[in-house]
Amino acid sequence: MSVLVSEKNNPIYEEIKALPCFAQGYCNVTPIIGGESHVCFKVDLSKDGTETSYFVKSLAGHQETAKAEVAVNLLAAEAGLAPTIAYHSPLWLVCEYIHGESLERFSVEKASLTSHDKIMITMNLMSKVHQLKHPNNHPVLAINELLLNLAGDIKATHLQQAFVNEVIEKIMPLQLTSDNLVLCHGDVNYENIRLSDSFNKDHLLEKTWLVDFECSCLAEAEYDIAMFIAINALNAEDVEVVIKRYQQYTKIRVDDAKVRTYLACCYLINGLWYLKLAIDDKKNLIARLKSRQQLVFFDQLMLLKNQAVNFFDGLI
Repeated sequence: MSVLVSEKNNPIYEEIKALPCFAQGYCNVTPIIGGESHVCFKVDLSKDGTETSYFVKSLAGHQETAKAEVAVNLLAAEAGLAPTIAYHSPLWLVCEYIHGESLERFSVEKASLTSHDKIMITMNLMSKVHQLKHPNNHPVLAINELLLNLAGDIKATHLQQAFVNEVIEKIMPLQLTSDNLVLCHGDVNYENIRLSDSFNKDHLLEKTWLVDFECSCLAEAEYDIAMFIAINALNAEDVEVVIKRYQQYTKIRVDDAKVRTYLACCYLINGLWYLKLAIDDKKNLIARLKSRQQLVFFDQLMLLKNQAVNFFDGLI
């Protein structure tokens, strides 16, 4: 994910140009528009008569996730699942720039991919990430801690906090032991899948890459599947399709009931995360709408007597 950089941030361009990977070359730095959490750029480098493009991501302010993000990106790139990394440091991540579109934008602009095509592309990439050997000391998913932190971020009232506690107590699934967890991307939305210019819909599983491993963690496969369903706002009838397609690419057996349980948690996680964005920026109507959408999805599962939308409506 990325955000637009305004003119007043221009000094950061010089910092980018000074990175070792861009030494002794001419750089054209362009801010990338879109996304919610990171400042990102496209850098066109001219060196020795050769033009090369790079994706540059600032990790400033994200030290808690930066190390894990880079570690997984390196593994995924080595496996051919993510763009190659040209340079990384505690403050910067520089990757090969994939000329093309995100899966989301491609499907809208080209109107040539069905929802099942998109699911096939995504489950193929996700299943391969799940088979990677995870880095040492990689963070383990802790949904209870995540939900409590999000509640704290939005300055939840006593009643709102009680609602979150009820979800943790009554809905949150028990994870298997760490020996049975897999390396999850954690945010496989269609914007985080890149299709190159040479992508051909007749060869759906080629020329596709996963990007943005900020939310990567060790968790059950069912969590990654559920988050994919939630963040892309798929229909309830798509759940079986997603699980069936995932099973075609891996020997990992998926528990349908656990996917649906994780799905409830993911709706609430996303609802509170977008709510935090909306609170921080009152003009961010998209975040406000997405927060309500995710909370409505949670309520439609009818797992609790009380409704999330009613509890958080004053903030939305």
